[in-house]
Amino acid sequence: MSKIYEQWRDLIIDPFTIPFQNLTLKKIISYPPAGNDIVEGIILLDNKEKSAFIKIERSRMANFATEAHHIELLQQMNYGNLVPKIYEKGEINGKKYLVLEKKEGERLSDILEKQNTKEIRKSYLFKYGQTLAKWHQIPCDDFEVSKKRVINEIPSSSVYKNIDPYAQKVIDDLLDHPIQKEDNTFIHGDFHYANILWENGEISAILDLEYSGKGLKEQDIAWACILRPTQHFMDQIEDVKWFIEGYLSTGTLDKEKLKWCLLNGYCHFYLMNLTNKSYLSKLKKLIKSVQKEF
Repeated sequence: MSKIYEQWRDLIIDPFTIPFQNLTLKKIISYPPAGNDIVEGIILLDNKEKSAFIKIERSRMANFATEAHHIELLQQMNYGNLVPKIYEKGEINGKKYLVLEKKEGERLSDILEKQNTKEIRKSYLFKYGQTLAKWHQIPCDDFEVSKKRVINEIPSSSVYKNIDPYAQKVIDDLLDHPIQKEDNTFIHGDFHYANILWENGEISAILDLEYSGKGLKEQDIAWACILRPTQHFMDQIEDVKWFIEGYLSTGTLDKEKLKWCLLNGYCHFYLMNLTNKSYLSKLKKLIKSVQKEF
């Protein structure tokens, strides 16, 4: 069951004005916050009412064509049970849109708010990592190279105006120990907890495939493990280790490359949140632990 979100900004296109070919939008239920415009609604498809999400391009980083193509490939390869079905795709006023099946489940952040013992936390994070390892074993030959983010590269003054001495030390270490980046694994590209749904202790859905494609698996692992400012797990090195333990139960990784990707990711989030002293303190502890234990 998803949360019901009130409209938090004006949409660039009214979903009721979209000339859908195969369905009718009956009503809007919710407006989940995201980089693109997303509405949760009830549609009429094949004379049946269904819950669905309508995504409309807004972010300059939007990559709906890739998302649709990769969902279709996964379904053709019989890997599509966890990804949403595409009910319709099209374009209006130069903006692409997707109508996707609503998958049921809860996000890990909500689950751990209600029950967060060490055993429960470890169980979920182990399965979280294990699932990503299985994803990385999907044959990647037919997929496009994944779209890269700024965070894939070392932080620079062209992106961040203020790079403080602590961050600079981490950056210097990254520059002194470069890694080889091979795009030879099918990655999700955004295996962040907000894109993963759970039911009965198991992952029930994997959402948002805009950044999927051939990429570096250690970058994908690091992106899933990096602590976000409002997150209440992955805030200690034990959480990261439980995730990696789950990953290694099914897959393999290069520890030096993972270390580099983790430190690089932490450094980006550090520089994006310089006024959040509590968060920066947590990141410094994680950076120190990764430098020492990896």
